[in-house]
Amino acid sequence: MRFKLILSLTDRKQNTLPVNYQYQLSECINKLINQSDPGFTAWLQDKGFLDVKKHFRLYTFSNLNVRHREIIGDRLTVKSDPVELLISTLPDQTIQHFISDIFRSRKFTLADRVSGAGFKITSIEAVPDPFFTDEMTFRSLSPIFVSQKIEGRKHAKYLSPADEGYIQLIIENLKEKLRVFTGQVSSFDTQDATLELVSSPKQKGSTIKVGTLRETRLVGYHYNFKIKADKDLLRIGYFCGFGEKGSQGFGCCENLDGIR
Repeated sequence: MRFKLILSLTDRKQNTLPVNYQYQLSECINKLINQSDPGFTAWLQDKGFLDVKKHFRLYTFSNLNVRHREIIGDRLTVKSDPVELLISTLPDQTIQHFISDIFRSRKFTLADRVSGAGFKITSIEAVPDPFFTDEMTFRSLSPIFVSQKIEGRKHAKYLSPADEGYIQLIIENLKEKLRVFTGQVSSFDTQDATLELVSSPKQKGSTIKVGTLRETRLVGYHYNFKIKADKDLLRIGYFCGFGEKGSQGFGCCENLDGIR
């Protein structure tokens, strides 16, 4: 299921946050989930949202949709609210109740050592599901991150949509997410997948774990794309993110083919 959270500033005088806020936002979401009803945590484990070996967290979220803003350097100033945020996870009839309870009227702050902004969740709206087919068109709402391990290199290579093997890595990632959540092994031939760019990719860097020894600079891409693959895999991509690190705010996409 996918939910739209409507946010308002808690203090209009404290309205400037770091442009690079994804890590802080993921920490806020995780904190809210961890503070929720223990039954929800147990449900996440039972459903396979947390895989002990792979540490997949099968949800994703969009960038903040700030309609009126000003960006100066590495600071983003919210000029007016409301601000919108999409949170997406695999659908289950029980989860809507949990999501509503977790996020209803909650407050959180996105900040670093320089500045921050506080938000209150004023309302939650369920977003209708799209109709899934084997060929769909999407637009990224947060950067899509894909990496490839190279033998002999200490660090993985960050790929762009133009790089060879990009779509195959996306499909293999979706297959693994499907396996973790359902226990099913997809029979779809990864080589049959195609990716057609509908817009020019825009590079977007993001630093996670800022200020810690594990601080890492990641590079993803924003773009519109038409993808052809098994519809069950595209469904996983829509709800859990295309590419890696969905739970850290990467790979959230919206469908451009309409909704049912």
